[in-house]
Amino acid sequence: MADKKIEKALYGPSTLEVALGAVLGLALGVAVACIYLVLKPVQLVKETPKEVAQGVVYYLPGKTDATKGRAWQTKQATFVSGGEIIATEEELNAWAASLGGAAPAAAPGAAPKAPAQPGAPAAPADSAFLSASGLNFRLEGERMHVSQKVLFNYFGLTKEVILQSAGGFTRAGEGFVFQPEAVYLGSCPLHAVPGTTGALLGTLLKQQKVPDDFRAAWAKISAIAVEGGLLKVTTQP
Repeated sequence: MADKKIEKALYGPSTLEVALGAVLGLALGVAVACIYLVLKPVQLVKETPKEVAQGVVYYLPGKTDATKGRAWQTKQATFVSGGEIIATEEELNAWAASLGGAAPAAAPGAAPKAPAQPGAPAAPADSAFLSASGLNFRLEGERMHVSQKVLFNYFGLTKEVILQSAGGFTRAGEGFVFQPEAVYLGSCPLHAVPGTTGALLGTLLKQQKVPDDFRAAWAKISAIAVEGGLLKVTTQP
């Protein structure tokens, strides 16, 4: 042991130690940069900017219109029973509004909650670590934009950021899935950070209170695509 200490004092750290230090320093730098970008606010706009400012992430939510979205219930019935529907973003957002809030994910290290007693007040939501609300759709050309407000709560310290993704649909096995080409959490491009996009989207997807008949109908989709700013879906009976 003494010989190694003398050798290190004379010749400095080994190549392996230098490489390991460089890797750890790089990983720490990437983590700090990601946190900074996640917390960096996005810029809310009412239309797509003609000139995009460097380093700025824009958020353009989809349209909501109670009058134009009235047909969603009829189209949802067709979707569940089988048939072809063509939906606008107003109808998709009317459907999203009907789902209500999402159930929060448990805080790290938290013990399972005991069932609430009849008549007992509801538990406060501040124990949630990760929760999402405000599901929103925007249809643009051949792409669908899906966004949510994501609330982080770590031992009482809360921060709400916008999660937005854009892409289309692809076949996976015998069904179809939404395949995002770009995913931003706040101003952080998650699609550029390997292994983060699928985990986060999967966690938030499980929180959505989607009716069982809707989930069953999704498995029977035979065709789905975004064309000309409209969502076209065909399900089998």
